[in-house]
Amino acid sequence: MTAPSLFRPVSAGRPRSAVTTVGAVAAASALVAALGTSLWLVLAAAERPSVLSPPTIRASAPWLLGPLHGALPQLTSDPLRLRDDLTTALVVLLAAWLVAWITAPALPTRIVAAAVAVPPLVFLLGPPQPLTDTFNYIVYGRMAAHGLNPYTHAPLQGAHDGAYALSNWHHLPSPYGPVFTLLSEPLGVLPLPVAYWCWKLVVVGSALSALALVWWLARRLGRSPQRALACAGLCPVTLAMGIGGFHNDMPAVVCVLAAVACLLRGRERSTAWDMGAGALAVAAAGLKPSFVVVAPLIVLGANRRLAAAAGAAGAALLVGALILVAFGGALPSVGIQDRLVNPLSLPNVLGALTGHGGADPAMRQYGRDALLAVGAVASALVLWRRSWAIGAVGLVLLASVFSLSWVMPWYLAWALPFAALARPRALVPLAVVTCLWLGVAGIPQMPRLVHDIGWYPTRSATGHANHEFSTGLVR
Repeated sequence: MTAPSLFRPVSAGRPRSAVTTVGAVAAASALVAALGTSLWLVLAAAERPSVLSPPTIRASAPWLLGPLHGALPQLTSDPLRLRDDLTTALVVLLAAWLVAWITAPALPTRIVAAAVAVPPLVFLLGPPQPLTDTFNYIVYGRMAAHGLNPYTHAPLQGAHDGAYALSNWHHLPSPYGPVFTLLSEPLGVLPLPVAYWCWKLVVVGSALSALALVWWLARRLGRSPQRALACAGLCPVTLAMGIGGFHNDMPAVVCVLAAVACLLRGRERSTAWDMGAGALAVAAAGLKPSFVVVAPLIVLGANRRLAAAAGAAGAALLVGALILVAFGGALPSVGIQDRLVNPLSLPNVLGALTGHGGADPAMRQYGRDALLAVGAVASALVLWRRSWAIGAVGLVLLASVFSLSWVMPWYLAWALPFAALARPRALVPLAVVTCLWLGVAGIPQMPRLVHDIGWYPTRSATGHANHEFSTGLVR
């Protein structure tokens, strides 16, 4: 049977029940709320340099504000009120995401697809929210383009230009994958505003590509495309903080989604699809090392496992050659980044509750061990039943988020598409809980909330040491 078209109209002549009508109204309202909230976030951040976009206040760069600068002249300039308004907007976006996720099937797919595709384009027009990672990418690319190895040298040792002034990891060698660094080099030779806009286009283009793959996979798997698109496209921590911050997660997510698409095609077509799946899984790790945990699951989920393993091995050899030739065999500084700690990361919370004072080396090792255990169980399940590969990928990527002592809100984007697609729906409540947890960890009121419950993370010896280590990397 031919799969339904994205542009197929709603069936005519069929009476709609009151429940369907209510669902359609709720879905439409949620989509409008998500778009309106995204627009406000961009307009507010673009109005003037403010806490809504920290890069705009790090250095004088009026071009950062973008073409929507000046559209909200009555916006408050009080930092506390702006932070409260930001949190309110994220709460509205959270409610819109949950309602749209539940009710989106009441609307035609083409309407949901269009509504979900617009917010990333809106964020494209604004300044980065809420951190400065965009300029860290440009700095590392600039270092590599000018012959300074970003894996053996810190940005402080490079040229102190406009990108450096807007970045923050001045003492941290690059933790990003060699494929990502190589692709960042062209940005390093461009004028800074041009590099900035090129990178924004890459992020938004990757986000839209990921949504297109989610739609395609949902149709192939018999899932609701509307619900999958709403889930993957409107989550506040991945949309406003991730895509809105122009972080580098989405290109790697696209590679993993494309690998899963190749698995599905490989079950009915040539061996090349399985080889492509293995190669794409390794490419994702080459962009962002955290995705290395996905490669075994993709290989085991392939219909022709030897072909997938061959594709992964070939890609790994290419990445290894890239590391040797371009970077002298130096690897990303994941070990240094692994020592960074967020107050509300799970290892830090568990460390505080169990007498470690926070995420000390032992707690961080427990997190890595737990991730290995989850990965081993997931691999065994996929070895037993290939059809569980999508759910296993989502589970392992969620476990990666929970295992990290340095976790950012938009890391949920790693697993969210697979929560939307997997069966059974066990990942759905985990994704919602993770969104709430990461959202609270990312709002500006988080330190005050932590102190209100009587916890002062930096008062312990472990917490103080972790704080000093992280601040030392950004001085």
